[in-house]
Amino acid sequence: MELKEDVWKRVIEFANLLVNEDEDERYEVHYNALKDYCEAQSLGGYDHPFLWESLGDFTTSDDAAIPLYLRALNLAAEDEAREYRVSIRFALAERYRSLGQENLALEYAIAADDEARLLSDLELRREISRFLLSRK
Repeated sequence: MELKEDVWKRVIEFANLLVNEDEDERYEVHYNALKDYCEAQSLGGYDHPFLWESLGDFTTSDDAAIPLYLRALNLAAEDEAREYRVSIRFALAERYRSLGQENLALEYAIAADDEARLLSDLELRREISRFLLSRK
């Protein structure tokens, strides 16, 4: 599952704008531009999990982020999309915990942990382990 370089660069540009924005109104403008870009890519036939995971990452509402992550997860079904699945499941676990839905948080964190064992990203594996150990 190859990510087009121009798509990656454009999403990173949006991400930099969002990370460095202090004003709520400007954040919303940048967020909506990223959302429009993701939707345009999808309508143009390029629907990649990176787009929807990134949009979910910058969504300020947990309730609104979850469907974006689920969309990304559905697109990350191929074997070579393992890294996406792990990070998306972990993001879902964090969002569900934030909403007080500990059972769903645990379900997604365990799934992320199980598959993360096949990755070389030790920092992500540590984060997931810390999350699981910090259960409420």
